[in-house]
Amino acid sequence: MKRGLSIVVGLGATACIAAASLANAAPAFRTILEDPAEDANFLNDQGTGDGSNGDVVTPADASTVTDILSLGVANDAKNFYAMVTTQAAAPGTQGTGYRVRFNPDADGNYCIVLEAHYPGATNDLTAAEAFFTNTCEGGDSVAITVLGNEIIVPRKLDKAFAKGATLTGAQVQGFCYEGSASPAGAPYPVSDTTKPGEDYKLVK
Repeated sequence: MKRGLSIVVGLGATACIAAASLANAAPAFRTILEDPAEDANFLNDQGTGDGSNGDVVTPADASTVTDILSLGVANDAKNFYAMVTTQAAAPGTQGTGYRVRFNPDADGNYCIVLEAHYPGATNDLTAAEAFFTNTCEGGDSVAITVLGNEIIVPRKLDKAFAKGATLTGAQVQGFCYEGSASPAGAPYPVSDTTKPGEDYKLVK
């Protein structure tokens, strides 16, 4: 499996793009989620489901660059790191993005959401941006760091990242990103939604 590719591009009217980058120095990543290739077909729950349809493999791939392969996570005393791996990275013209979600509640709504957006011809971004939101506590989105396909979250932002806390039900989505910068931009349509992955305990 390829490691360290960033989400980047799309092809045609429904394809998406992003920017390639190697991950910055961080603790060793642990893979907690894997997803099959060739299923970025814009039929993966469209971002509203629980991932139960995340293995759809027909029709054929619409975009290899938003085709999620895996999620790796790590933490040190200061930060939590999430790295998304995709089937391929390629140049393109449309904006793209990805969403990493944890901690579904009893109704299946994900409380912890990390989202990254990348510039392209379909949006007004001049650089990648990323945000953290605790949707279950009604908090505002907080700008965080994104380096290539790696999202970095200061652990002090939420008790979900405290020492000994467990992030549950990991899920990742790849999507097109259109319009202006957040919150006015539109993170749709979703091209690939994974099934839930393993839990991750922050031991440091």
